[in-house]
Amino acid sequence: MAYVQLTDQTESARNIRKRIYNTLVTLKKTGKPDPAMRIETLYPEIQWDTVWKNLNAAWIPNQIKTTWYQVIHDIEPTNDRLAKIKLRDEPLCNNCSKTDTILHRMTECNATANIWKWTRELIAQILRTSPRNINPKWTISPDFNFWPPQRKQAILWIIAHMVFYCVNNWQQLKDTDYADFLRRSRWKAY
Repeated sequence: MAYVQLTDQTESARNIRKRIYNTLVTLKKTGKPDPAMRIETLYPEIQWDTVWKNLNAAWIPNQIKTTWYQVIHDIEPTNDRLAKIKLRDEPLCNNCSKTDTILHRMTECNATANIWKWTRELIAQILRTSPRNINPKWTISPDFNFWPPQRKQAILWIIAHMVFYCVNNWQQLKDTDYADFLRRSRWKAY
């Protein structure tokens, strides 16, 4: 209220609200632009508008969408992240002794390598391409756009479910359990 003039007794309530509104609009127009998100400043090479559109357009349950949102924002408690904020001594993975990043957990670690390989082959079949052309970074930043929209939706659905499964079942990952999880999720979607 420091920027709004004091009111006098003769001014109507409508004029007071109007004056306050005009002052707030003027402050907003002349103020600083909204700051970018932390993840957008860390990785400026990623097309973040496409990532947010894909995340919001994905036809997945809110629980899975929330988990994928946390993975995209890099706020999952990996050993690397915990070491950066001084809650852990070293950033190494418990399974394979490489640096434990979220991308490592989703695609490279011994526990998830088979699941990622199977998922990558499935996406390659949908796109009619080689599995080598499927980018592992799609798990943490889905900045792709495919036509027709049904194809894009199918890929988003598969990747989101893989991310959810890998994050929530980190300690006991099995290929057969993942296939059952996808089958049950598909049944629930119908």
